Parts: sequence; C-alpha cells; structure tokens
Amino acid sequence: MACTAGQVIQCKAAVAWKAGKVEVAPPQKMEVRIKTLFTSLCHTDVYFWEAKGQNSVFPRILRHEAAGIVESVGEGVAELAPGDHGLPIFTGECKECRHCKSDESYV
Repeated sequence: MACTAGQVIQCKAAVAWKAGKVEVAPPQKMEVRIKTLFTSLCHTDVYFWEAKGQNSVFPRILRHEAAGIVESVGEGVAELAPGDHGLPIFTGECKECRHCKSDESYV
C-alpha cells in the first residue's frame, strides 16, 4: 500500500462537510482513514447528504455500509494501525456515553 499518511487524497467518496460538498483530508486527532474496498451507498447516506427532512450533522462519513483497510490514523489512535481491517460506522462512538455502553453499540 502506498504511503499517503498526512496527505490530502483524491477518491470517489469522502467526508461530506456540508450538503453537496466532499473532500478527504488526512485524519485528525482520534480519526482513522480507511481505504474502502467494498461499499454501498444506501438511501440513508443520500438522505443525509441532501439534508432533507431534518438537521443533518456535518462532517459526516458517507458509505457507512463498507469494508476496507486502515490507510492512516490520526494522533491518539491506539487501537488501530495502517493495514488493519476496518468497518466505518454511520454514527461515531465515544465508548463512554450511555448509548456506547448499551447493548445496541458495537463498542
């Protein structure tokens, strides 16, 4: 895998910073950038990207139904390293709140 850590990359999908705009910056503190190998853009992704019907929160990572390889990690990330397999999730998890500690969480 070519080393692109710390560099802005071009890709077909990315972080939606606001409705209709995408770009991929290097991972920041406690963030992970995953090279997606398999994905699906579902109706939920499109709904939030178009900001229809509710207050969509940005930035948001689209293509939450995906699988890939960790490309690079930001400062403070200790549980994942480049080359690890990864699955992006639609909602971030802090591991400390009531939801993250519930049986509904993947943490």
